[in-house]
Amino acid sequence: MLTPPSPSEELPKRLEKATINELPLVHFHGSIQVAEDSESFEQLCTLLVNEKVLGFDIECKPNFKKGPNNPPALIQLATADQAFLFTLHPVMKKLGPLVKILEDPSIIKTGVALKDDLINLQKIEPFKPDGFQDLASIAQSLKIEQTGLRNLTAIFFNQRLSKSAQLSNWQKRPLSPAQINYAATDAWISRELYQTMKPRLELVSTAEE
Repeated sequence: MLTPPSPSEELPKRLEKATINELPLVHFHGSIQVAEDSESFEQLCTLLVNEKVLGFDIECKPNFKKGPNNPPALIQLATADQAFLFTLHPVMKKLGPLVKILEDPSIIKTGVALKDDLINLQKIEPFKPDGFQDLASIAQSLKIEQTGLRNLTAIFFNQRLSKSAQLSNWQKRPLSPAQINYAATDAWISRELYQTMKPRLELVSTAEE
């Protein structure tokens, strides 16, 4: 259970790694659905087109040698209580109905380091991204010195985001339970952070006027 701070509560600008490592792990406890073909892509996307805010992330198979990054193997979108995982490379060669969501300015998609993620996704299929909000930029506007997802989770929720599955093989099919939980949590926590950080940013903007 997340306990967000009030918009006026003072927060640390940064936390030491040792401090974060002592915090309890955060877990996503909602439902998780995985799309693995064009039919399931269509079905799950119809559940998302009316959402106003979605947590967003992608996963790629890590490349431990010098060279170009591997293509995105997974795209994650999350609501407050549901996570939707769309498996991409090597099975799906197109984004299909995801393009409509990724281009929709009325649906906020939020995460960290979005520029690189979107460049990688556009290698699969060209699209014009709209409605994206980068948590790192919001954090900088709030004078938060650490802008990674793990750091922001610790600063705003006093909990620790696991990165144990980050460097696993995301092209593996089927995904392991650990990968599924990791991917769902990353997207969901991005949405929760946005919902917590946005009112704080509005308060700061009002104070500066």
